Amino acid sequence: MGTPTPVILNVLATEPGIVIIEASDGNRYYSDLSSLRRVYCYPKSKAEWKKVAVDSYGLGLIWSSRFEVHVDQVISLATKIETIKKASNA
Repeated sequence: MGTPTPVILNVLATEPGIVIIEASDGNRYYSDLSSLRRVYCYPKSKAEWKKVAVDSYGLGLIWSSRFEVHVDQVISLATKIETIKKASNA
């Protein structure tokens, strides 16, 4: 059996097509979702792109235009992955 699906902890929509998520697996993913732009409900403007939220289970992103992507899609379209530094309790 594989590892569990990471949960999205935080999201930032920087520019149209680009999102950055922090996930429960300890990574930050920089993802280019522009390959999905032909989907009819894909956000059409920068203002629409910024209206994104993590779904109630932390397994996907939802835009006000009703465009949705699953965390697995975000991870598979990542162009950069960073390990998130944990703060020390010292």
